[in-house]
This record gives sequence, structure tokens and C-alpha cells, in this order.
Amino acid sequence: MLDASGDEAQRRDYGLFVRRNPGRFALKLSDEGVAITGHRLLWTTATGEDSRLLSDISAVDLSVAYIDRHGDFGSCIIHFGGATPLQVVGSSAFGFPDDERGPVYAGFVRDLHKTLAARPTGAVRFSAGVSEGRLQVMQVLLVIAALLFAALPLVLVLLTGDLRMLAATMAGGLLVAGLHGWVQKNRPRSYDPHHVPPELLP
Repeated sequence: MLDASGDEAQRRDYGLFVRRNPGRFALKLSDEGVAITGHRLLWTTATGEDSRLLSDISAVDLSVAYIDRHGDFGSCIIHFGGATPLQVVGSSAFGFPDDERGPVYAGFVRDLHKTLAARPTGAVRFSAGVSEGRLQVMQVLLVIAALLFAALPLVLVLLTGDLRMLAATMAGGLLVAGLHGWVQKNRPRSYDPHHVPPELLP
């Protein structure tokens, strides 16, 4: 029998937004709050609070989302065998990077991994980044963005002598740099739960 009182004594709460259908588009996140106890993972729902045993977790996927001119934030998708996965994000309710939630998200990810690392090797799959298919699409978009938003304005400066195009070149360069950083952070790979990839944390 699980010791419920002991679980409550060990409870750690994190003010982060969560959702059960990470692949579905949402204009605004509304469910805020996730917690780790001695035996369970708990999260806020529209009707109260739901939970699953930590031993039910079968996989953890970490990635980073990038928003132009705003930066990036972390995403942690937790799988429970055949059940609907839970996504925990370090963003604001509207999906933008949040300076206050960033450290909270990093703390949650580290605490979750510290707990799961105690389980037998292979009991939980730990993966970082996005799928190969999505990564290839982003690499193509990166090349297109570099040509349109950085190389083309620079060529126009050289051809016309219009120095106003330098501002467009600089803005394009920042966009390309951000996308390049996203691609590098999100290359698909597995990792050791004792060593969470630092580039995937704020």
C-alpha cells in the first residue's frame, strides 16, 4: 500500500502549463500546475487534479520551441505506455518564452529525471529533439531563410548601394541564427537521465 501522507510530505509543485494532447493546436493554455510526490506525478485539469504513478512512465521526450524575436522555451512530453501523453512546457499561456517559468521548468525536468533515473536501466526511454522528418523540413527552411532574409538583402546592398538594406540583412541574420540554433538543439538522439542535455534547458 502506498503511503499517501508520505507522498504529500514529499510533494514538489511547479507553476507550469500542461496539456494532455500535445499535438493539438491551442490558442491559449489554461491548465497550470504540475507536481511530483514520492510515488506519483500530478497535474491540473479543467475539473481538478489528475495523476499517474511515476512507475507508469514509459518515456520522456525533451525538445525546444523557438519563437522569432522572443527566444525559445522547453517542452517535456511524458508518456504512460498506451495512455495519452502529458506535455509540460516552460512557456506563457500564449506559447511565448517566459523568463519566470524558465527556471521552474528546468527544476521540474531535473527533479523528474532524478526520480526516474532510480528505476532499472531501460525501464524508461529518454529522447531529445524532434523527429528526423521534422528536422529535415526545418533544415530546408533554414536554407531558404538564409537565402531570402540574409543573402538577398546583402546582394541588394552591393548592387544598389542602399545602406538601408543593411538593417534587413541584420534582421535576417538574427532570424537565421535563431533557426540554426533550434536545429542544433533539436537533433534527434537519446540521452542518459543522469545527464540531461543542458541545451534543452533554459
